[in-house]
Amino acid sequence: METNSNIQGSDGQCSERTSLLGNLAQRLQDGLRATVLALGDSHGQRLAALVESSDDAILSLNLEGTISTWNHGAAELFGYAADEIIGKPVSLLIPADRKDEEPGILERVARGERIQHHETLRLTKDGRTVAVSLSVSPIKDGAGTVIGASKIVRDVTARNLVEAALAKRAEEQAALYEFTDRLFRATSADDAHNAALDAILRALGCDRASVLLFDDAGVMRFVAWRGLSEGYRKAVEGHSPWMRGTKDPQPVSIANVEEAELDPALKASVKAEGIGALSFIPLTANGQLIGKFMTYYAVPHEFSAAEIELAVTIARQLGFALERRQAEETRKLLLGESQHRIKNTLATVLAMVGQTLQRCPPEERDALVARLSALNEAHDLLTQENWSVAQVRDVIGRALKPFETARRDCFVYSGPVVWVPAQPSLTLTMGLHELATNAAKYGALSNGTGHVHVSWDLVEPRKLKLSWQEAGGPPVVAPARTGFGSRLIEASFGNGETCLDFRPDGLRCSFELPL
Repeated sequence: METNSNIQGSDGQCSERTSLLGNLAQRLQDGLRATVLALGDSHGQRLAALVESSDDAILSLNLEGTISTWNHGAAELFGYAADEIIGKPVSLLIPADRKDEEPGILERVARGERIQHHETLRLTKDGRTVAVSLSVSPIKDGAGTVIGASKIVRDVTARNLVEAALAKRAEEQAALYEFTDRLFRATSADDAHNAALDAILRALGCDRASVLLFDDAGVMRFVAWRGLSEGYRKAVEGHSPWMRGTKDPQPVSIANVEEAELDPALKASVKAEGIGALSFIPLTANGQLIGKFMTYYAVPHEFSAAEIELAVTIARQLGFALERRQAEETRKLLLGESQHRIKNTLATVLAMVGQTLQRCPPEERDALVARLSALNEAHDLLTQENWSVAQVRDVIGRALKPFETARRDCFVYSGPVVWVPAQPSLTLTMGLHELATNAAKYGALSNGTGHVHVSWDLVEPRKLKLSWQEAGGPPVVAPARTGFGSRLIEASFGNGETCLDFRPDGLRCSFELPL
């Protein structure tokens, strides 16, 4: 019988105990087949056929670790035919650094334990190492004594590769997310450079990295680096695969420095730094080449298309950040120049007004100067922010600051954070200036005890409602004639209807300002 011959071949004996080991192992669906066929059991035949046709490696061994049975899946996985391996120690399949695993497994099996999904490494006939998952079950005789073990061995190399690829992809995405977040929060070019270096090292798994930019003379200089010596930086600075005006530069990679055709002096410097492979990734901003970043590996490294694509993505994001930083610096420069010119212009206008209106009543001259000063304050606030918007609380505070008295409670403010565009903020400033001027002359700010409550809110997504309410001042009497201030307020906020309410207990003004 085939089974008996196999068992005899494995043990070198025809003892009844050895035959029983083979028979029981095959009946337990752990990779055995021949005995159940000999018994003529139809269920056993189906079971044996299933074991034989299984893609998983199924084998049995005694407690000394000698292989007793071996199915087709085992032959496919390990490369040994059944007649080559049966009767041989299972240690043939175990790498040298894992020889201590098998005694521990057999000890546990001898105690009747089952081992599920133990992941480890095993050797094939040609010396390859494969990642496997082991399931080991005890084989018992009729008296319940453990006499051997059955193993199901599954090759998990493909699964591990998929899991590793997914983990690498997740790490890349996490690195890109953190990189983008840091670029958004960067307050300087150095912040952007360091964020890029961290992303390169983390996402690409390289040993070292650097960022180089063209200087005014068109020479590429190191601006940020990790793990590079000063001597190396000085030796290779200025070397680049592209000129400053290169159009559409493409990444360049050197998989093996030793085999690369490089300038001898340059090659010697690279090798002396312990660099076995490197890549050049172009940095562009505003459509122009501005520099490069580089990745370095200590040993030869084959650059995959996915790695190059990832590196280009990081370079593109860094280029955008540097471009934005340059635009921000240019904007600040222009704003500073605009602010300087506006101040000079208003100073000139104020001087001309003072000279032109020397013969006018001081009250009228001072009123005009105050209005121009309020306009100057509004422009100054806008240039301090970003020229296009300012917070309504700041606009109100700037407009009313000249009217504050020694009492800190003469103005009370309340309202949410709202950003007001440039033109409405100028209009609001002039209107508040006229209201405060009137309050200082005739209303709540004229007796040293009154106060003004200024409140605001958004009544629509793009409309601001503001309320001015005076209290504690002298009794209010509606003016007999309409002055400049009233006309300005009505024209700016009245929409054809009066928005001024001269109540005896204090002036009230309520209006809506489109944003």
